[in-house]
Amino acid sequence: MAERSVSFLIAKLGSLLLEEANFLGGVKTQILSLHDELEWINSFLRDADEKRRSNRRVNLWVSQVKNLAFDAEDIIDLYMLQIVRQRQRNIVKRFMGSRKYLFTLHKFGNQVEDIKRRIGEISANRSKYGIETLETGETSTRLDDCLGRKRRRDNMEEEVDVVGFEKDIEKLATLLKQEEESDRQLLVVSIVGMGGLGKTTLAKKVYDRSDVKNTFNSCAWIYVSQEYRIKDLLSGAIAQLMMRTKEELEKKNEEDLKNLLSNYLKERRCLLVFDDVWRKEDWDTLKLAFLPHRDERKQQRVLVTTRIMEVAKHTDPLIAPYELGLLGDKESFELFSKKVFQYQARIEERSYSKDLEDVGRKLAARCGGLPLAIVVLGGLLSTKERTLGVWNKVVESVNWQLNEGPQQCMDVLALSYTDLPYYLQSCFLYFGLYPEDYEISSKKLIRLWVAEGFILQRGEETMEDTAEEYLEELIDRSMIQAASRRPVGGVEKCRIHDLLRDLAVSEAKKDKLLEIYGTSNCSASSLSRFRRLAIHPNNNGMHPVSSSTLHHLHSFLCFSFDLQKNEWKGLYVGFNLLRVLDLENVKSLDKLPKEIGGLVLLRYLNLRGTKLRRIPHSMGNLCNLQTLDLSDTYIRHIPKEIWRMQQLRHLSFSSRYLSSNLVECIEKVVTKIGRSCCRRPPRVDNLKDLQTLHLPASSWIEGGLNKLTNLRELQIEGKLSLYTRALTDSIDKLKKLKVLHLWGKYEIEYYWPFVSFSHHVDLYKLVLYGRLEKIPALEDFPPYLIELRLNRSHLKQDDQPMATLKKLPNLKILALGWDAFEGKEMICSGGGFAKLQNLNLHELSNLEDLKVEQGAFPCLKVLSIHGCENLKMLPDGLQHVTTLQELNIRSIGNALEARVQKDTGEDWEKIKHIPSVTTFFY
Repeated sequence: MAERSVSFLIAKLGSLLLEEANFLGGVKTQILSLHDELEWINSFLRDADEKRRSNRRVNLWVSQVKNLAFDAEDIIDLYMLQIVRQRQRNIVKRFMGSRKYLFTLHKFGNQVEDIKRRIGEISANRSKYGIETLETGETSTRLDDCLGRKRRRDNMEEEVDVVGFEKDIEKLATLLKQEEESDRQLLVVSIVGMGGLGKTTLAKKVYDRSDVKNTFNSCAWIYVSQEYRIKDLLSGAIAQLMMRTKEELEKKNEEDLKNLLSNYLKERRCLLVFDDVWRKEDWDTLKLAFLPHRDERKQQRVLVTTRIMEVAKHTDPLIAPYELGLLGDKESFELFSKKVFQYQARIEERSYSKDLEDVGRKLAARCGGLPLAIVVLGGLLSTKERTLGVWNKVVESVNWQLNEGPQQCMDVLALSYTDLPYYLQSCFLYFGLYPEDYEISSKKLIRLWVAEGFILQRGEETMEDTAEEYLEELIDRSMIQAASRRPVGGVEKCRIHDLLRDLAVSEAKKDKLLEIYGTSNCSASSLSRFRRLAIHPNNNGMHPVSSSTLHHLHSFLCFSFDLQKNEWKGLYVGFNLLRVLDLENVKSLDKLPKEIGGLVLLRYLNLRGTKLRRIPHSMGNLCNLQTLDLSDTYIRHIPKEIWRMQQLRHLSFSSRYLSSNLVECIEKVVTKIGRSCCRRPPRVDNLKDLQTLHLPASSWIEGGLNKLTNLRELQIEGKLSLYTRALTDSIDKLKKLKVLHLWGKYEIEYYWPFVSFSHHVDLYKLVLYGRLEKIPALEDFPPYLIELRLNRSHLKQDDQPMATLKKLPNLKILALGWDAFEGKEMICSGGGFAKLQNLNLHELSNLEDLKVEQGAFPCLKVLSIHGCENLKMLPDGLQHVTTLQELNIRSIGNALEARVQKDTGEDWEKIKHIPSVTTFFY
């Protein structure tokens, strides 16, 4: 970790010497000398970092180096702050000739000399206390070439290792499927065991079984953990059971959600899984919120996972908790081997020598039968050479005297952490900022890593691509879990196991890297010198954030939507070193003070989902900003200040006002007036580093969109017809696009002249909202298109879009929604859609007859039919689609409601083989 801090400081000093040499004056020589000293000291740090856990002298020495690096970084940042502010005031030359500049330079020189003096003392201590005699070995090489293995998985599910659970799965499934007893009000099955035993994995395997799914009308998985809000849990359950959208549910209060769920459960038999319940009081609250009426409870089944036996017994006193035990030696070695050989394609590579097998069995056995420890250790060894010498060093490098109780596997987890390459350690520790059981967006996480400076430029590769490889390597090592994957194979959302999160928090706190406000052991007075602060939900409130105790703060992330204004308003004054400010969904945020323009070192600003109505002009001073998210705010128009932020890499803006018909009309008028009065549109091509751009349509499209050749993701919504030519010409030149959304959402009569995407080889997701003259020719689609969504396309019966779309060779997801097709008959012929996994037919109001011929959809897993009110019956061909795992039907009650009833409906024979059939008619 200290090595990473010093490496980053060395890179910063190099940039300072290269880019700001004119401002260094007489201290340039001192900076060069400091740079050289740090390079020498960094050469010793890698081995020292590995020894710090077992050697107090080394630990103290490494901590001193780390603190020195942090102090030096702050000194440089504060000096750069002065330079940037003078540059923004256009008085650079006058400033350099002023007494203030000479004073600033003199002060900076003294601070650099002080850092150099401290380096001398630290270097002397290395020799004085024998630290320089540390042994170096194979582990210091770190296998830095690991990232050369770019693995892109095709499967979208989380990888789950199950060994030794077969009998447990069968017993639990039988319990859940049994018919209700007349004298019982509710049947609850609980799985109890310490952290790392695999409770969630076991519950997920039971939950996913087809015979279990077929027993119920619908199922929902609810993550609880120690920090939760009933409204969030209710929304999540309703979204799964009733297929309601997030936008629908956000508008409802907690009582509305309870009533909605209660009315649904009265008529249906459902399975609810509550994962990670910590207190008896939590269970009582959950039961009251989800199943408030006794007559609703008889039909339902509940599966609970918990670490606390007292909680397990409390959930249902009549059913003994299912206590999960440790794995035996045989199962332990089987799971260990599964992880060690997880990426060996050839069978001959999946074997041990006799000596190596003996060491492997010893390693697996010493994990004490705890699956998490085995999986993590196996993930570590999967990255190393399978030689006796390498594996024996692993045996020697950990204290195998494992503790009893929940901390049993911490030594193994700590070993896996210290074995991480230095460039991954900061990335892993960052997960400590997130609440327990939190599903983390990988896209957002990667942007945060880049803003934090964890990712260094590597050749021509973007930092975002490098960061994605880092995340994949953490997953390969089983330090992080992939909760879901995109169709193209990258990680969409990830999670961290509670015990590994505890490790991340513990290690990060040692070095003052992060603190969590909202936990019982944290107070305002304890936050001094912490560089990152996360706010977690806390019913007791918190003290206002103050620069007097947090002037070293680099990052502020809020996960508490109810944060009050007085608790965060101090962030804008005195926090000169702030690089990350994340206030997403903070409901009290409706105004930004002009002081925010003083945070010129800020790289990441997330104000998504707030009630913000405008941004101050001073925000244009944020010249280092890389990510700006103003999505789903109350700002009416694109702020002109953003055109000055030339370092932007990711820009998102959308207004809640866009959903109002009145405002839509005003926007049309304003846009037309703006185009006639404004001769020079905003120059979007000033933002040459943009990779992500989400904006409503306006004259900026004519301001150089075609020059943004680094764009990977482009989303535009609004009056597209005003800019058709500029938009068409621009898209043709944006050859690096991966994702394209075009939403002509005001234009019922607008025809989109389809651009040929034949040369867009990276474009895998295409979303079009607006009329199409006809279905494009096959050769005009992107050659590697994986996901296609068409809305309001108004394709005619004669177009028969499926005849063309079935030939797209890589298509995995197809969604036709909101009158994308106006015909009455849709034919899916045999031999088509070779790779399609997910088909969504949404609001096709004229559709009466859906035909699926035998041989169509050989890989289809999910079929969703929503709002197709005139559909008379399900296609006979569905019974031949044996790969189907989910069928979701949602509509206003029509002929289908009776036809899909279990056992009695005329269409039941066609779909009874599908593990999960969810219907909702209203």
